[in-house]
Amino acid sequence: MFIPVNKNIFRWGTPDPEGDWIMCGHLIIREETCYLIDPPLVPDLLDSVLRIGKLGAVILTTLDHTRGAKYICSKSKADLFIPEQLKSTAVDPDLILSQKGIMDFQKYGTKNLFGMKPIRITIEGKVKGEMPWIDEFALLTDNKELIVGDIAIGTFDGKVIVAPEWFPHDPPNSPYPPAIKAFSEVVHESGAVSLLASHGYNLYYKLRESMQPLFS
Repeated sequence: MFIPVNKNIFRWGTPDPEGDWIMCGHLIIREETCYLIDPPLVPDLLDSVLRIGKLGAVILTTLDHTRGAKYICSKSKADLFIPEQLKSTAVDPDLILSQKGIMDFQKYGTKNLFGMKPIRITIEGKVKGEMPWIDEFALLTDNKELIVGDIAIGTFDGKVIVAPEWFPHDPPNSPYPPAIKAFSEVVHESGAVSLLASHGYNLYYKLRESMQPLFS
């Protein structure tokens, strides 16, 4: 079920039931405790996690990635952590999550979260509620892996594509310079060397080199 990223991080995925893409989650192990990031629900997921260690928490990088969080947290009693939203985005996370039946959660900001550094990524579009309008977090591990939600994906041939250009739900999108600039700044300022994506492919150890073509 789980694909190893390194000795402490694993990945798994499943097709999105409503779109032509794969939803991917990551499992982080810290001292025999497991943390699930943007977890899609697949058969026997909880049993597989508990064979590795106890489940400490479920973490979302974006409110769009509730995925299997409700089921996982209700069955395991694990805490759910969601990213703080900027007031300027006019998004009420309590309302959004309550509509999905999720009532119990904690909000996180930029303080250290289970050994990872949360980094806010915000791209304010021209019209609220329409793309591109992004307010999510990336999580930087101690091995300089950058775990992201929807801002970027890796491709099979080792390239980076930044939202909303890669979104398959929408008509073909052109590269969006503000998003490219914002994500590039995060990569360079964080020193990230790998991309662990919630869709598409991961990129290992050559993230900064893969970012160069975005400026051409």
